Amino acid sequence: MTIPLSKLETWSKQGATDAPKTLREKIERNLKGNKSKIQQKERLKIFLQGSYRNSTNIHGNSDVDVVVQHDATFSKDISNLKKYEADIYESVYSPATYSWEEFKREVVKTLCLTFGVENVEIGNKSIKIDGGEYEADVIPCFEHRDYLSFGSNEENRIYTTGIKFYTTKDNRPVINYPKKHYQNGSEKNTRVNGFYKPTIRIFKNFKRKLVEQGAITKEQAPSYFVENLLYNVPNEYYDNSDVSDRVYNILKWLNDNISNYNRFNCQNAQVRLFGDTPEQWNEKDAKKFVSSVINLWNEW
Repeated sequence: MTIPLSKLETWSKQGATDAPKTLREKIERNLKGNKSKIQQKERLKIFLQGSYRNSTNIHGNSDVDVVVQHDATFSKDISNLKKYEADIYESVYSPATYSWEEFKREVVKTLCLTFGVENVEIGNKSIKIDGGEYEADVIPCFEHRDYLSFGSNEENRIYTTGIKFYTTKDNRPVINYPKKHYQNGSEKNTRVNGFYKPTIRIFKNFKRKLVEQGAITKEQAPSYFVENLLYNVPNEYYDNSDVSDRVYNILKWLNDNISNYNRFNCQNAQVRLFGDTPEQWNEKDAKKFVSSVINLWNEW
């Protein structure tokens, strides 16, 4: 027996949006306000990332990911530039004087003033805020640019934009591409007549059910990785209004292509999904997740 259509349709629905939006606005209002401890606070860009930004949040989600990007400076990768382009770059830009560590301290001070010291915790990759009904993971960062070309004129300077921050425990740099993730997901959703994001929400509910049953742990299948896995499924498997057929065909494709997982990319199209870094998934856990979903489907 397969999972009932009514259950799949319920799982496809988006969770709350108003409260997370209100929390983000409160964070932005205070980080940019008169009591903010941040230098050049007018150059802040503050936006949601993760499931709330991408409209893939499910009912019961509570953590809101908020990016706090300061545009006073940026990090760069110019390794793909020709020597003469790199020379032009070095002649245009001088080393930054405003450090990420300094910026992070200023963000922490301001958030403590806003929410109270007891409701602010410095985690390894984010500053965790207890906002009452919802919690927020605040990520102070600078813009990161992967340069593809760099000419004398602005129009000849092409780069992919991301964000960069450092872990608390070992000061390890982390580069991510939330805007590319959002853009590519939205474009795919449009190409398949709006069926992509509801399908992601179904698979996130699969994961929640499997964790409840003890079939997997939540660490084995982080929701971000599940979303990236599904991005690799070809569009034709999503463009189907019959939700049962759609989910079945996607599961079959994931199982049939299990030997090709090493070729899969993240939704941002900049990073491989599977690998050895902490920001990548491992194939063993992904295969365990897919097989567990198939068992859930067959044994419902």
